[in-house]
Amino acid sequence: MKLEPLRDALLAEAQGEEKRRLAEIDHSCEEQLIRARARAAKLTARSRSDGERAAGQEARRRLGVAHRRARELRLAAQRTLLEELRQRALEAAIATRGDPRYASLLHRLERTARDQLGRGAEIEVDPPEVGGVHARAGELSVDYTLPALVERALAGLGGDLLELWA
Repeated sequence: MKLEPLRDALLAEAQGEEKRRLAEIDHSCEEQLIRARARAAKLTARSRSDGERAAGQEARRRLGVAHRRARELRLAAQRTLLEELRQRALEAAIATRGDPRYASLLHRLERTARDQLGRGAEIEVDPPEVGGVHARAGELSVDYTLPALVERALAGLGGDLLELWA
């Protein structure tokens, strides 16, 4: 008996089985590759979306920080300018002590204090270093010193001062 035909038949069958299995493996690999690509696309899209959301949140946070910092700087500049204005106004008010009309101002301030507090009021006219008038009658007092008058004048400008920075 010749074994060669049997061997050829077995070999052909084995080769056929090998081709079929390789085709199955190729098909399975192709399906896995398609699923992996789809999963990678979903992960990429989700990562991109997460990254954009995180970048947006970070941008909003940074913008908020920048706005707060700008406001702090603006307010600090306003305080500095207001303090400089206050200082210059006070210096100008104190300088009026050398003006010949200062005596008339003191007289008017003294009369106003007496009108408000009565004839028995204790009146200090032109106190050292602050000028103006300070008066007391019991628990009541009025402060018409130059620094107090400057503060009142600045407070009276309130809204007008704010418009300088608008």
